[in-house]
Amino acid sequence: MLLILGAGILLLSLKVGLNQWSLVPQASLSQPAALPTQIERVETGIFAISVYDIDLTSNSFYADFYVWFKWRGAIDPITYLEVTNSISDWSMMSVPAHPEPEQLPDGRFYQISRVEGRFLQPFDLKRYPLDQYNLSIFMENSAYTTDQLVYVADNEASGYSQFLTIPGWSIMGSAIDSLVRTYDTNFGDPRLSSQSEHSVLCYSLNIARPWSFFVWKLLLPLLIVLASSCAALLLAPQHIDSRVALPVTALLTAVFLQETYADALPDLGYLVLMDKIYVIAYILIFASIVEVIITAYWMDKNDATWTKRVMWADWVLLGLQIVVMTTGLTWLVTQS
Repeated sequence: MLLILGAGILLLSLKVGLNQWSLVPQASLSQPAALPTQIERVETGIFAISVYDIDLTSNSFYADFYVWFKWRGAIDPITYLEVTNSISDWSMMSVPAHPEPEQLPDGRFYQISRVEGRFLQPFDLKRYPLDQYNLSIFMENSAYTTDQLVYVADNEASGYSQFLTIPGWSIMGSAIDSLVRTYDTNFGDPRLSSQSEHSVLCYSLNIARPWSFFVWKLLLPLLIVLASSCAALLLAPQHIDSRVALPVTALLTAVFLQETYADALPDLGYLVLMDKIYVIAYILIFASIVEVIITAYWMDKNDATWTKRVMWADWVLLGLQIVVMTTGLTWLVTQS
């Protein structure tokens, strides 16, 4: 059983590995910015230095990065700039490199700052432990609308440090986009329009949990437990006590294993991917328990014909369990 499931796991690992490289960014309430011509355009870039303390329980992460601005015009694009998903202002640290913006040879102004803080990031754990996320930082100008100022993403220079590592995660890449956020309110000011649009710069670091974490730390122990449950079906029908004890012990072990990984997750109102895999495992183990109990009554007849029927039922159930586990695991893992 382990050999067959192992082959299935290898094929799944290749598929999931390829899917991780085509990570689709998470949806945003903002829309890509359509840039008017008569406005102040601020070329803005972000370069991440470190990302750490990714907390699934509090839906947050820490980031340390450089952000720079290049612009022409009288509007200062930094004065009213807000990091809209920062958790608290007191934890934010922003240190500009120059006391005043410097002027570049092409006439544009230039300023760069180093920023560190904790940022809000809602985590959807439905795909745990094959989950993938975009750790996003949103910057928005609260004073000027898009007909006055727009942040233009500096895709060429933006990115992340080659020394950036996040323990327990694989970095798949980064992206920076210029967006527009629409507010359908005048914020209680009758002088303002009932709808306003503000420029938003979104920087995202794409991360994914390694496939090896799923296979070696979560799936392999469960498969070993399932194999021990199935071993009861390979015992001689006369060994009734052992045939009952093996799947019962496997059931208790599976419950313990599930509690182990569940302790690392916040309280959720839905099943994660690993929970669904355990549901299949519980059904298969329970089927083994029911089968060995029923066949134990058959063996009370002390009839060779009934013994053959028990052995036939054992092999049929064993084959069904392999098919169900392989098919169910493949279907769950390959779902988008």
